[in-house]
Amino acid sequence: MLCAIMTLAFYTASADQPEVQAELVVGMGPYRIELHPYKSIYAHEMQIFTAIYEGLFSYDPRTLDPVRALAETYEKSTDGKTWTFRLREDALWSDGSPVTAMDFVESWRYLLAPSTEAEYAVFLDIIKGAQDYRTGKNKRADSVGVRALDSKTLQVELLAPAAYFTRLLCHSAFVPVHWSMRGIRDWSPDRIVGNGPYRILSMDSSEMVLEADPRYWDAASVKSPNLRILFLDNEDEATARYNGGEIHWLMDMADTSSLVTPDAMQFSPMFGTSYYFWNASVKPWNDARVRRALALMIPWDKIRTEENYFSPTSVLILPFAGYESPKGIIESNEEEARKLLAAARFKDGKGLPPVRFVVPEGELHQANAAIFEEAWAPLGITLEVTTVPAGDFTRDSRQDDFSLSFTGWIGDFADPAAFLLMWISDSGLNEAKYKSREYDRLIARSMNEEGAIRLATLAEAEGKLLGDAAVMPLYHSLSFNVVDLDVIQGWHVNPLDMHPFKSIFVGSPKANPLIVKAAWR
Repeated sequence: MLCAIMTLAFYTASADQPEVQAELVVGMGPYRIELHPYKSIYAHEMQIFTAIYEGLFSYDPRTLDPVRALAETYEKSTDGKTWTFRLREDALWSDGSPVTAMDFVESWRYLLAPSTEAEYAVFLDIIKGAQDYRTGKNKRADSVGVRALDSKTLQVELLAPAAYFTRLLCHSAFVPVHWSMRGIRDWSPDRIVGNGPYRILSMDSSEMVLEADPRYWDAASVKSPNLRILFLDNEDEATARYNGGEIHWLMDMADTSSLVTPDAMQFSPMFGTSYYFWNASVKPWNDARVRRALALMIPWDKIRTEENYFSPTSVLILPFAGYESPKGIIESNEEEARKLLAAARFKDGKGLPPVRFVVPEGELHQANAAIFEEAWAPLGITLEVTTVPAGDFTRDSRQDDFSLSFTGWIGDFADPAAFLLMWISDSGLNEAKYKSREYDRLIARSMNEEGAIRLATLAEAEGKLLGDAAVMPLYHSLSFNVVDLDVIQGWHVNPLDMHPFKSIFVGSPKANPLIVKAAWR
């Protein structure tokens, strides 16, 4: 009887109260969340940042096209190099103080300062003077082409026209930071002053609770009054709580075999790529000849298969119209490999140390390791495999004690630069510590080019990166979420798997299959 009563109450609430539900509940893995937007590099953190921070532009929830956020209006000079943004008069911080043009100036100077070690700072190299200040060649912060014309007018000078600039500015790495947060180490939740649609109420290792900020300039458009983000230990717990109706959206974990609503699984191709990469900061892996030789020994047709991956690939950037992708290393060539090793003074592999291969747990990585080991056996190379639980596999788990490892990257805006800028020698995102003067020159050249000429230069740079085997691509990424789109409104499949919280809400709930099943027993 109790189950039948609960079911009846469920349907009554659905019929009488179809309005927005009070709380949206999201489940994700047991992550340690970095709340500093200039220190974050992970997609799950950037998803959270759509709630607590906002920049000049944000993403359209359906198309991911840039939409004006703090920028009420903007204009470009006729040569496309000078951008002038007018900020919204009613844009406020969560403490009630106004967001000003000087907040952007000081924030971006702080972002670019070498002492900040902000890894995304490299993407602002398109701004006049930014690279020299970021790398310490010029210590004058006012040399960067960002200035406040008045309290609400921001002007930015670029080195060259950048058609992708507004897309870049959607990213959370370029939001302004409140004056009280600049230069401090303590970014604990109770100290955060944001400017987004939500503010943090509480946070611990198990959950994060946020409420809509009534001071937010577009508060009337915020769909859910509250957000609750759960940090879940395992797939079984996540799936059980989703099946029970406690969670509305599982971001990246679920036991698909036990989901009671399998049609809620959302798979989508992404503008992202997963790959193996060498630690090019140590010998002999800093030698492109050695890296390429070992890559040429591998039978890639046994690894990059559709049985293994949804979209196997030999290139870093997902192909698109107008961009002519290089081929990458697509097949083995032992003859060339041995010539390269001889030129690097490792004839027939003699003298090469063991390869320490650090990867997340998983059958495919183990299978690939076995293929690598067999391919390198004729050279006398041994493979030492270290596996790390998937939930703990971060950059911190690798540190410098690895030869070869695995990661994935999601392009943060629809342009090859989203993948290629990270590999220049002085980029904080260059985890491989790859260094190539030729590559750096190509990227620098592209900064002063436009259109097809620029894309051709970037394709040449990608070819250099792949030819040097700094990265060995495996597959283009596929996003996975569990969310019932008949119930959750404002959530749209897209190639960046980015879903602004401002637009998402719980619509009219459906009957829970578990409750219905129990009621009819």
